[in-house]
Amino acid sequence: MTEQHSTSVRLAGLIVLVAGASRGLGRATAVEFGAAGAHVVCTGRSTRADPIHTEPSDLTLERTVEEVVAAGGTAEWHRCDHTDPAEVEALIHDVVARHGRIDVLVNNAWGGHDFHDEEASGEEVWDEPMDQFRAMLLAGPYSDFVTSLLTLRHAMGPAGRGLVLTTTWHTPEPPAWLPYEASKAAKNRLVYALAYHLQPKGIPVIAVAPGWMRTELMEHNVPAEELAGTTESPRYAARVMVALAADPDVQRFSGQVVDAGEYALAYGITDVDGTQPQPNAGRLRPSPPLPPYEG
Repeated sequence: MTEQHSTSVRLAGLIVLVAGASRGLGRATAVEFGAAGAHVVCTGRSTRADPIHTEPSDLTLERTVEEVVAAGGTAEWHRCDHTDPAEVEALIHDVVARHGRIDVLVNNAWGGHDFHDEEASGEEVWDEPMDQFRAMLLAGPYSDFVTSLLTLRHAMGPAGRGLVLTTTWHTPEPPAWLPYEASKAAKNRLVYALAYHLQPKGIPVIAVAPGWMRTELMEHNVPAEELAGTTESPRYAARVMVALAADPDVQRFSGQVVDAGEYALAYGITDVDGTQPQPNAGRLRPSPPLPPYEG
């Protein structure tokens, strides 16, 4: 039995909600979960009637669903702004009413670059536009907070089971771009704190950090020679998330920031071109182990 077939058997029938599924890692995650047998609920803000990006074209939820189906899976899409608690709550109620549960939540909604102006930053760190950090906090840790808590409240918590995955970025040393680093650190700490409080429920919360990905926007905006040999496809980290969802002992990773490359090697996962891009773990600050719950 191949690894892919084994994974498909384990994930058959699962309901997976992928927030921020219209492009990049979110789209790749939806496709990989669908190919593994799960039914994927694809959410985000970008639709064909109202796209967030027009170049490259069709970075929309509808296109993601088409790609899931082409990969042999089943999916549906719902427009949802994950910074709006009312929209998220309505979404969760609808999914639970029709499917009975949510087994896996993937927090991937991120609009932190939608308002970024390359010309706005000055030479000094204090010249950073004040709105940039606010945008990244809203589009990153706040949307994760809203979506996680409402999914737990209305689906996973009462059922006493589920898995929360959050896509993130490492906080390397030395630190890089100030608002980006601080917002990702908030995402990672949210994962750690939420995992701590969910220990009695046995619901793991794990952050997955990819390497430098060849997303649609990257391939559109960055010269091909800069991407060659130094990047990975979004499907690489997506396959790691599928493997985590299929791992019967996934609780051991709860509260951790998992390096996609490192765990791809451990799980025997390859990228779409058959390669195994090297992990980033050697230059990262490791996540501390969760302390025993004392609530």
